[in-house]
Amino acid sequence: MMFSTAATLLALTPLALPSNEPAPAADAAAPDAAPADDRDEIAELERRIDLLSEEIESLQLGDTRPPLGRGAFGFGPAASRIYDTATEDVSIGGYGELRFDEVQGGNDEADLHRAIVYLGYRFSENWLLNTEFEYEHGTVSGDDDSPGSVSVEFAYVEYQHHDAFGVRVGLLLVPVGIVNEWHEPTLFLSANRPFVEQRIIPTTWRENGAGVFGSIGEDFDYRVYVLNGLDANGFSSNGIRGGRQKGGKAKADDLAVAARLDYVGTPGLTVGGSIYSGGSGQDLGITVNTTIVEAHADYRADGLHLRGLFATSDVDDVAELNGALGLAGADSVGERQEGFYVEAGYDLLHGCTCGQSLTPFVRFEALDTQAEVPDGFSRNPARDREYVTFGVAWSPIPELVFKADYVDGDNEAGTEPDLFRLGMGWIF
Repeated sequence: MMFSTAATLLALTPLALPSNEPAPAADAAAPDAAPADDRDEIAELERRIDLLSEEIESLQLGDTRPPLGRGAFGFGPAASRIYDTATEDVSIGGYGELRFDEVQGGNDEADLHRAIVYLGYRFSENWLLNTEFEYEHGTVSGDDDSPGSVSVEFAYVEYQHHDAFGVRVGLLLVPVGIVNEWHEPTLFLSANRPFVEQRIIPTTWRENGAGVFGSIGEDFDYRVYVLNGLDANGFSSNGIRGGRQKGGKAKADDLAVAARLDYVGTPGLTVGGSIYSGGSGQDLGITVNTTIVEAHADYRADGLHLRGLFATSDVDDVAELNGALGLAGADSVGERQEGFYVEAGYDLLHGCTCGQSLTPFVRFEALDTQAEVPDGFSRNPARDREYVTFGVAWSPIPELVFKADYVDGDNEAGTEPDLFRLGMGWIF
């Protein structure tokens, strides 16, 4: 492509070929005395050489990508393409996930879970737009039985004054947990996301709002957003996940604040925490203040993958909320919900010049979405769960991953099924 561009530029204006006629005499000490036509041709050639140099530099910069597995400004590598573009450039990226789940005692399922396109545009050196459009479950139609959906996962306009300070406005990923922002399939080892980051932290979670972000020196990254609150009409004994409003005609009688701080000063290490707090009552006439606090750590170096997270959420006014939702007995929303996981993996091909990775891993997680319930209500033992996941992830190239894992599930009621899962993921 570079040679094609060069040929195009050199062909912009035809150059006069040398003539067989002798050149007119000129004063050797006075180059400006050369014929005007020759001077014009030399100037035009110099102009086209400058254009060619700029084009080659642009092509070289266009091939640059953020480091895989890290990304920029709170996003994974594919979602960060916009941060590597020049003014008035468009960025395109994306990811996808295909899964096969074999459920003990249930129905097996094959699902094109997600197909994502990122589109970005840099208006100027300081202003940009970044978006994520998501297709889920393969098919979207007017049929009531259609399994799929189309969503805008995020869409925000950003002003970045410098690395230390920027502003975002739009549909934002809530900066809580590890996977909610780093949810591309090459960034986690299992065939599906951790259960704790589905039920205690309702990944993927996005809301409308505005906020600031940046870096404090070279060691810390921060984000602080004001968002529309959750909608407690969707809360249940299985967690707050149903309270996500996803940016569509979101109720905004109650607002929330989310704040996050990460230490990133050691290569391969991210350690941090976040807090989310705000009302969720919306149109119910009660506040239902909801607070989520989490701490996390992620380490990747020398083939070793270590990750851990602890999260807890507290919901106020649950007795009144249960009454408004018609919930009784063991169907109560949890006043307190909590969970954690720890994970370890090792790349057996670390150091290999083949460019591949083969990472067996194990993860233990525990969660309870009814750790506490109001007086007069009871806990459902099936909501107190533990999972041990064994698996392996193979990447023939950094942009592709093939996964297989087995999930040994358990709960206090003895009803949690085991799972065998196969997965494939890609980013670009």
